[in-house]
Amino acid sequence: MGAISIPVGIVAARASKSVYEIVDHYSVDCVPDSYKNNKLAYIKDHSIPKNCTRYLKVVQKYMKAPIYIYYQLDNFYQNHRRYVKSRSDKQLLKVLACNEISSCDPEVYSNDQPIVPCGLIAWSLFNDTYTFSRGTTKLNVDRKNIAWESDREHKFGKSVYPFNFQSGTLIGGGKLDPNILVSTPISFRL
Repeated sequence: MGAISIPVGIVAARASKSVYEIVDHYSVDCVPDSYKNNKLAYIKDHSIPKNCTRYLKVVQKYMKAPIYIYYQLDNFYQNHRRYVKSRSDKQLLKVLACNEISSCDPEVYSNDQPIVPCGLIAWSLFNDTYTFSRGTTKLNVDRKNIAWESDREHKFGKSVYPFNFQSGTLIGGGKLDPNILVSTPISFRL
């Protein structure tokens, strides 16, 4: 057992030394002082712009390509049963299935018409954008093939467009362009 565990431990220790972590809690710094105790009121207040620019500096350290960026959200329970079940796979697959909303509760209708895509998963679309630079030179980010091939080819229809999305009174996450397919990866919508 030791003959197996020691080499695995050495490999894991070497790999962890190559990881560089920056923690930035922008949800604290980007909220105005008057809303620090009531962030929900800040989110609902459409008169205040929600733009926030953060500059994070990575200590000069050699990094071998490819460099992977990990984005973490805390206190966002996307594994909660109600959240996971709140979507319609049929609706995302076929253009004629826009009325397949039985599993989309609570984000089902807006202005008495079905929402496409419906459900909490679609409603909580994040619209954070990122740019990376080295000095004054902007770095290119490869945004191709960020979704699994099975999702691109079999799970999401190639002719389903957003309809009646985020047209109600409470807006959450990003807007979807009704002229861009639902199957288009998020990074290409920005």
